[in-house]
Amino acid sequence: MGSGKPAGSTAGRPRLSGAAGGSPRQEIIREATALFIAKGYAETTMSEIARSAGLRQSSVYYWFARKEHILQALLEENRDSLQLAQALEPAVDPAAVRLYAVLHADAVQLCASPLDFYEFERVARSQPQNFGAFFEDYGELHRLVSSIIRQGVDSGELRTADPDAATTAALSLNEGLQRHYRQPLPGLRTYTADDVSALSADTTLASLLRTPDALPGIRTGAAALAAVNSRDES
Repeated sequence: MGSGKPAGSTAGRPRLSGAAGGSPRQEIIREATALFIAKGYAETTMSEIARSAGLRQSSVYYWFARKEHILQALLEENRDSLQLAQALEPAVDPAAVRLYAVLHADAVQLCASPLDFYEFERVARSQPQNFGAFFEDYGELHRLVSSIIRQGVDSGELRTADPDAATTAALSLNEGLQRHYRQPLPGLRTYTADDVSALSADTTLASLLRTPDALPGIRTGAAALAAVNSRDES
């Protein structure tokens, strides 16, 4: 979602972009990401981004007319959990394994994002004309996860449950745990991103499985399934 992209282009769940690509545009995104992490999105200015990237401010404006466009570009490049859900929803693998893989990937992505999910949601709600795709992609992720849960109920892997309600609970758990990962409460245990991702997926699957003892095998199968999908995309 760079400066040339329409407001309705895809966003998805955010995560950190990878290494700098060498172009001024990628350098701006990379340096802006570091500032968003260090200072927060709202407190970061375009002049600071330009200075950090070693560019004149006019050069930054050439690539991105507004700060929101930098955030849009970052999000457009990183849609892993939604893309995984799109790949796995129609797959023939056991539904419980596919569900675990998607929820785990989603929590990983939320923890790796340069912005707290709730901060980005706040920006999206305040500027729906620029970030409408945030809500569209969230709705698509919700639909796909709900479909996988429905398949698991139909196959007998998962207990009878309202798929839409179970999906809302599962995604909300991811969002709440990424918040705890970023801002742990004093006196309580802190969690790594890996801890959070496993805790979230384990908790949801344990609550839905007809046979809770199957969870270790599902966990192993989900890791293998995600690895295969990652290789297929590369």
